[in-house]
Amino acid sequence: MQRLNAMARQWQQEVRPRHRLIRWMLRPEDHRMYEGFCRLEASQHGSLNNLFVFFYTPFRETENFSHAIMANWLQEYDDNTEQKKILAAAGVRGEWDTTIFRTAVAAEDHAACVALLPQMTRSYREWLGMPGTNLVLALLPKEMPSPPAFAAWLETWMRQDLPDGIQLLLFDHAQGNFWGAIFDKHPSHSCTMQHDLRMEQAIREIATAGAATDPQASFRQCLFGMGEASAKKDRQGTQDWGEKALALGRRSGDALLLATACISYAGMLFNFKTHEKIDTLLEEGLQVCIKGIGKGEESMKSLLLQYYAYKGSHCQIRKQRKEALGWFMRMGEEAAAFGFFTQSISAWYKTFIFARYRNFDTEKDKAVLAAMQLTDKLGPEEILSSEYPFLAAAFVQDRLDKWAGLRQQVEEKMQQACGPGWREEVEEMEKNYTRQRVREVEQQALMED
Repeated sequence: MQRLNAMARQWQQEVRPRHRLIRWMLRPEDHRMYEGFCRLEASQHGSLNNLFVFFYTPFRETENFSHAIMANWLQEYDDNTEQKKILAAAGVRGEWDTTIFRTAVAAEDHAACVALLPQMTRSYREWLGMPGTNLVLALLPKEMPSPPAFAAWLETWMRQDLPDGIQLLLFDHAQGNFWGAIFDKHPSHSCTMQHDLRMEQAIREIATAGAATDPQASFRQCLFGMGEASAKKDRQGTQDWGEKALALGRRSGDALLLATACISYAGMLFNFKTHEKIDTLLEEGLQVCIKGIGKGEESMKSLLLQYYAYKGSHCQIRKQRKEALGWFMRMGEEAAAFGFFTQSISAWYKTFIFARYRNFDTEKDKAVLAAMQLTDKLGPEEILSSEYPFLAAAFVQDRLDKWAGLRQQVEEKMQQACGPGWREEVEEMEKNYTRQRVREVEQQALMED
């Protein structure tokens, strides 16, 4: 809150009514603070004398982005009944007249929407009875495949006859400076704000706050110490902090703390390839998790799955490829047994990709079949948010009659989730989605070699 208040003070000092285009220039990892700033100012708890509206509308193409924002805005207006109650209590009566905007959106008239979006901001402001208040249209697109295309949309926005007091707010990376050219082109109507949020310091202060006798606070201090030493390639420092974390875990009598210390310490040692110590730590923590689960400690289940992943990764580094695949398969099986179905799909997808790269056909087919046998456990959202579609595409290529019934079930499920042309759509998605995953697997394979 102190940092959000500082951002608000900086806004008051630097932003002027003439500014049509505004950006926060922050580090990429600080996008959460930009998001928090926009969400706070768009609520009734904001401190600025501006009217903020905030959208995550995905950016896909220059031509249809204005249409997408308007569609998003209309949906928010229709669905947010709580906001309407708050506005009514504040004296805003009647419905917002959105007829002209709905007509253009329904007709998918993208050209009309470009001109109507500024009108929509003015209309909204007038409906609220705030015609003289600056309205800030704040954006944080959750998808942006082409920054140059987005810059072209910004130029279109700036070329329009915008109503007075309508401002567009963006997030930009301090290192990337993606929107620099458009801001430089319109210096009198744009404003760039830069701020060092010092979020790492804030997080560390919060995480390590507590009494000197609090093992949790002390343990988090050890985690930060390990992380800093590991980043500096300081093996001795990493080990010193790691041993302190282990000692805390053992003294505390808290099994979850000890298991977390073991896996955190082992993870830091991956940088130094101290295999014997890594093995010892992973085995100790694994047994702690298994015992905890046996006692009914639910929080141990997710941690146990992480141990399987670490064991598999450690085997990969040591060229124990079949053993690595065995751990990833075990992770998938255990996750399914716990009812963590999307995690099991991810584990089997990792197995599938690695096995395919190494031409281990038996393990590859086993992973695909295991995933498909969860078909009736997954809803449409789980299917679309997981790697299931890629495994489904691989499975339906199999022409063995033995699995004809399951194949039909998979086809029906995918058609429900993605439509009749799902195979082509998934094939196109996979080209983009798996490129990074395949590179990761190939990089691990190269490390083995």
